[in-house]
Amino acid sequence: MLSPRTSRSDPRRAGDAGFTLPEVLICVVLIGVLMSAVTAATSTFLRSEKPTQARLSESKDITFLQTWLPLDLASAISSDRDPLAQPAPGETLPGTNVLTLVRPDVTGSTTVYYRVSYRYVHVGNEWRLVRYEIRDPGLPSQTVAMVGVAHELSAPPPEWTPDQAPTFAIEVTARNQVIIRPIGEDVLVTFTSGQQFSTGGAGMSSEDQLPTDYSGGFTDPSAPPSRCGGTITLVLDTSTSIPNQNGESAVMTSANGFIDAFAGTPTLLSVVGFDEKAYSMFPTTAGTFVNLLNNPTAIASMKAKINQLQDLPGQWSWSNKDPGHDGFYWGFGWSGSGGPGGTNWEDGLYLPFRTSAGVPHAQLPDLVVFITDGQPNRKRSGSVSTSVAVTAAQASANYGRGTGGRIVGILVGSEATASKSNLKAVVGNNEWNGTGPDAPGNAGAADIFMPGNNGDFDELGDTLRAIMVAQCGGTVTVQKRLDDGAGNLSEPVTPWSYTTDIGVRELNPATESSITFDYTFPTGTPNKTVQITEAPQEGWTYDRAVCTVGGVPVDGARVVAPPDGSPGVQLEIRPDQAMSCTLISVPS
Repeated sequence: MLSPRTSRSDPRRAGDAGFTLPEVLICVVLIGVLMSAVTAATSTFLRSEKPTQARLSESKDITFLQTWLPLDLASAISSDRDPLAQPAPGETLPGTNVLTLVRPDVTGSTTVYYRVSYRYVHVGNEWRLVRYEIRDPGLPSQTVAMVGVAHELSAPPPEWTPDQAPTFAIEVTARNQVIIRPIGEDVLVTFTSGQQFSTGGAGMSSEDQLPTDYSGGFTDPSAPPSRCGGTITLVLDTSTSIPNQNGESAVMTSANGFIDAFAGTPTLLSVVGFDEKAYSMFPTTAGTFVNLLNNPTAIASMKAKINQLQDLPGQWSWSNKDPGHDGFYWGFGWSGSGGPGGTNWEDGLYLPFRTSAGVPHAQLPDLVVFITDGQPNRKRSGSVSTSVAVTAAQASANYGRGTGGRIVGILVGSEATASKSNLKAVVGNNEWNGTGPDAPGNAGAADIFMPGNNGDFDELGDTLRAIMVAQCGGTVTVQKRLDDGAGNLSEPVTPWSYTTDIGVRELNPATESSITFDYTFPTGTPNKTVQITEAPQEGWTYDRAVCTVGGVPVDGARVVAPPDGSPGVQLEIRPDQAMSCTLISVPS
């Protein structure tokens, strides 16, 4: 019998009994499991700490890249990618030049140009992208400011030397191969982790002034504004020498084809005629334009006006000047009676930009396409020698260029070769080296065009198409409509977002009727498949796309549903066409 001092029920003795052997074994096992878990977690943390820091650094780099590069590119007027380039005389900046830009700084009526140089620089154990801003380049007051834009760039391979472009870390490419004017560049950055990031900017050569208040954030530059659009004036020589050379049909057909090629794009177009003097052919009010986006009636009227010139192959005469009796004919600008009319380059280049009193139109053309068949023999004040007429035309062209417009000249007819030097003196010396829409050559930069190299009327249509390709070829213009379920279409009132392989754009009906995506085609590529994906909106379901080229419906095989089932459309586009698509949704 146990004594009261050793009773198992005595609470004072309960804590002195110690662990039993099974309890000890259980504790050992539990401690082992816990230590294994702690060791694994510590190991995982140590392994992931460096990649996590790298990702954070890359994220900061991306923020800086987005802050600086797109905005510099948006306002630049020129760029230099020579690895050895230095941005200013007497200034030797470290590293290899990636991209040097010239930017305007406008204060009132004064424009001062400064330079921005992005350079691939080795600093310590890092390879960085550094931005240098050079004010008053080449002057005693020159200043240089520096900011590091990216710090986690890929290191060079052993064979690389600083006189080579560092494409393994930063690759710069032009946004388009064939363009009317430079529109920017894309920059692909490769980080030490192997991850890549692409950014860029549009607006090259526009000298656009950037806002000084960025509190609202930066615009996503991944899908740049399109080169397609703007205002174009087609200036047609309607002097009597064209039908007398059997060229009237080619001129009318080519002009109509030029109009059709832009149908469905956000382009504003006007047609001006000139012979002895210039006149507004369509619209008949000078300085006004037809919107070619959704305007088939106005497009048809514009083409009909051109066709009113009539078809009088080789038999034009004052006695039979108007066989259609519609009051419009070759030589329409001639103010006398009985002939012989004239060719007034000065007035043909004057009217697109200003009134007869010299007042600039409220809306001015970005591009003037000037077609003529011979030497000028008049100026606005009357008949003059050819040399005087050319000088007067130069003054009109210079005024137009001073407004920011681009002027290109096209020579046709038997006097094309003889007139070439004079038209060069007016529009510029850069000759077109292409042959047509399939081989546009330098159509984006040329000043003077001679179809078929000798002014062949039959080649005029292809020449005009090449100019169109430079402006709008390889583009897709997107519009949005809502179907109420009964086939009644309406424009949305809220923004819609679209994603493509060249970036994201928002279509905001409050500010624009359409958005246009530009695609680059490698040389010799006849077509390209692209996908445009629509971000869903509550209450609506994507239903279909209706696409046209030149106002004509596109073959259904070129417009199909995306294979991944996403809302939107997959398109086959071509470099010599501008496609227009309306994406339609129905109630969910």
